Amino acid sequence: MRYKRRVRVFNNMNKQGKGVTELLVMLIMIVLTSGIVLLLVQSGIITVKADSEQVSVLNTEFIPMGREGSLAVKEFQLCDYVDPGYNCVNEGDTFIPGSEVHFRFVVESSTYNGDIMLVENYQVKDSQGKIIFNVDEKNNLHFDVSSSELKEKVSFKDYFVLAEDAPEGEYSLDLIVENPLLVKRTITFKLFKVVKE
Repeated sequence: MRYKRRVRVFNNMNKQGKGVTELLVMLIMIVLTSGIVLLLVQSGIITVKADSEQVSVLNTEFIPMGREGSLAVKEFQLCDYVDPGYNCVNEGDTFIPGSEVHFRFVVESSTYNGDIMLVENYQVKDSQGKIIFNVDEKNNLHFDVSSSELKEKVSFKDYFVLAEDAPEGEYSLDLIVENPLLVKRTITFKLFKVVKE
């Protein structure tokens, strides 16, 4: 009698183990299938059509894949003014309170699938390292274009205005450039002085 009870307990455990195993196999198959579909979408093989336009299903990186390419700021100048041809007029590193600080820079970036996308942001720090001006995300400068080249050089220009009561000292302009297609980011800084006349 005891022997039969043990066999019954073992049979019940065997049935529970079989159910757990089937569940695990099913979950593994779901994960593998999802991974394959996401890989196909990421590589561009699978797309969906919405309103007569092809739109990629994924806008973010679900599958961690290394992307080759480079992103670098090649030139970075502070000026009194940058003309429409992106030429620096009166390059310098000394400004007075209330003046406009113009800057120009050239970004060299690799293309990705024939596209280049750059996002520019910057912040200004005072002599104590406190951020006194920061371009928020909605005011970022975006550059997006198709290219047949492997690398492109893109010129940018921008400016900010120093406060009328800006104290004298050494300031820092931190330039942040990102390429979301390559998932790369570079930060470059330029020091400048604020002096009163």
